[in-house]
Parts: sequence; C-alpha cells; structure tokens
Amino acid sequence: MLAQGQSKRFNINIEQATTLKVASEHFPGFTSTGNRISAVLYDKTGKQVAEASSPRGHFELVRQLQPGNYQLEVTGSSMGGTKENSNNSYELHVAY
Repeated sequence: MLAQGQSKRFNINIEQATTLKVASEHFPGFTSTGNRISAVLYDKTGKQVAEASSPRGHFELVRQLQPGNYQLEVTGSSMGGTKENSNNSYELHVAY
C-alpha cells in the first residue's frame, strides 16, 4: 500500500552470485496515474547499490549481486484516492 512517503523494507538473502530483478505494478483494473513509486537496494553495510523509480507505479530494478544480505526499501506516494483505495496498492515481483 502506498502510504504517502512512508517506506517499507524487505530483506533479500542472496546465496550465490546472481542477477536480481525487482519490478512493481499496480493491481489489474486500477489506474496507476499519479502513483510515484521508488525502490532503493542497500547492502548489509547500508550502502546504496541500486535504485529505480517511476512516476506511474511501474519501476524495474535490475542488478548483478554477490552473495549476502540486502534490504530493498520501497517508497511511494499517490496523487489520488485514500489510503484504503486500491489505486494506492502495488505488487512487487522479485526474481533471482
């Protein structure tokens, strides 16, 4: 749920060298117009290693990673709808 600038963090554990791909999208049937969403990937020391953003709710982050623990921070804001409105919702797709 996009909560006007509040971030959500997700832990990602990479066991072997790989390419991480994270993509966001809004739920089918709802508009993403006015939904700004961004993601920042941090390594275990807190260093930023990748970032992606979209003013329409569809970012794609692709990064070659070495084994280790990472944190993905997703932040968003919506120009329309209420907090409970499905227009403010998104899905994350993660592959590695």
